[in-house]
Amino acid sequence: MKKILFTLITLTAAVYAQDFVKVTGDRVSLRAAPDTNAVLLDRAMLGDELTLKDNSNPDWVGVLPPASIDLWVNSEFVSNNVVLPKLLNIRSGPSLSHHTVGMANQGDVLTVRGEAGGWTKIAPTSNSVVWISRSYVEAPKPVVVVEPKPAEAAVLVQETQTVVQVVAEPTVQDVMTAASVTAEKKLTADPAKEQGVEGTYSGILQPAEGLLYKLVDNTFTDVIVCYVRGNAEQMKTFSDMKLEITGKAYWAESKDMPVVVPSKIKLPAVK
Repeated sequence: MKKILFTLITLTAAVYAQDFVKVTGDRVSLRAAPDTNAVLLDRAMLGDELTLKDNSNPDWVGVLPPASIDLWVNSEFVSNNVVLPKLLNIRSGPSLSHHTVGMANQGDVLTVRGEAGGWTKIAPTSNSVVWISRSYVEAPKPVVVVEPKPAEAAVLVQETQTVVQVVAEPTVQDVMTAASVTAEKKLTADPAKEQGVEGTYSGILQPAEGLLYKLVDNTFTDVIVCYVRGNAEQMKTFSDMKLEITGKAYWAESKDMPVVVPSKIKLPAVK
């Protein structure tokens, strides 16, 4: 029984260590971006425990904003506290010049704290991130994040600076054409499914057919999680590695799983 309890305590401590960071300094700045020049939003006190959200920066740690922090969205895209567009920027202040610290999804109900000049002040949401210097926290070692190189045939759409974030991405046809193996085996976009939806997928990267790779389940390697269409050289380098890939998903009529175009690739933490 003692051994079981010890094991449970050890496992609990391991999960806790991965999910939280502990502040080791006093009155440590919480900023809107991983930069000493970014807007100061609040101070963290010695001993505070913050929820870990982003561990990819070697000098900063992304954490869930404390409830004391006020964030902002454009009032035009909110009705009765509900988000109207598919995606809406959450900012550190009431203007387009302030950093984006998160995204709200269509239908999200926001906790409104006030309004000013066409902007709505809200409580932090669960997918918002603020930043604290790694020098003043106890945190896991940073996870290595690789910026994917563009796929050879990908044609990118110009990014625009609007309140609803538009991320540069290939068109559906670009992805289908680039992922096709031969002229006789072209992929056709599935009109019944929504295309270009961002998601995160985990598994072991393996070659598939042609230029496609696939992520397979970590345990059941015959189960395909998704297909991947990335830079060929980069995909070859990561072959047989356990990865976490974030990117837009595109569905083809002949595929049971989506084809994902990576925007972020996470490698296992360096020990």
